[in-house]
Amino acid sequence: MWRDYAPVLICALTYAIAVVCARFAFEDGSNASTVVTLRCAFAMLAIGIAVRVAQAPDRSTTRDRRLILILGVLFAANVYAFYKAIELLRVPLAILIFYVYPLITGVICALAGLERLNPPMLLFSLLSLAGLALATGASPEVLDPLGVLLALFAGAVVAVSLVVTSRYVAHVDALRRTFWMMVSTSAVLCAGLLGTGSFAWPDSAVGGIAIAGVCAFYAIGLVGLFTSATRIGPIRTAVMMNLEPVLAIALSTLVLKQGLTGLQYAGGVLVIAGVIGAQLARRPA
Repeated sequence: MWRDYAPVLICALTYAIAVVCARFAFEDGSNASTVVTLRCAFAMLAIGIAVRVAQAPDRSTTRDRRLILILGVLFAANVYAFYKAIELLRVPLAILIFYVYPLITGVICALAGLERLNPPMLLFSLLSLAGLALATGASPEVLDPLGVLLALFAGAVVAVSLVVTSRYVAHVDALRRTFWMMVSTSAVLCAGLLGTGSFAWPDSAVGGIAIAGVCAFYAIGLVGLFTSATRIGPIRTAVMMNLEPVLAIALSTLVLKQGLTGLQYAGGVLVIAGVIGAQLARRPA
């Protein structure tokens, strides 16, 4: 049973490592637009090669590919909205608002009849969210309304992507559907990068290696994310991904020497408790 959780755990860890790598790239002269576009383009190429090597039977239809390409465009909007929210808000607050997506996922699944959003699951999800507030160091402040809306939009896009993937294209293997999704995501991001002329390569080899790390770890994590949505369902995948920011904070402490406070450690414990409790409280429709 716990083997089914391996893809989402790998995803949370690799995404956290990619965040640390991205920080190195930013400090070496690159920017978010460049890093995000390169990571998605690399994911498309790497996963495309993996699809060719695996030679798995293609059970996708034209309709499936069309839907996956649309999801890719939405995913590009998610990436832009999330990083723009980080621009407008304090980073911990932007992350906190974005990570309401497990709750959004649960509501969507309940409305679609895929899951039963029972009170214990909702309670544990709220507990996980409260823990995340402590772990990321979020605190009340004057809010930029646009930043709040963008962070909420980014979370909603992730929720919709997880639900649609598990509901309508679960029969398409994870590698193939992730490849088609990255095709449209990369196209949109590349067009935006070229149109704005915001490409910025790092100043030294350290930044270049960091970008390479972002690309590699992101590609691994992305496959893990959508594999998990198929194996354990969108709600459990979304709630388990609350581990990602906690892992990112821990890695930042070790690698970037950005320490945690006692409250942040307490928040991490609450996140893990909420994740485990939500899984135990799950009721399929």
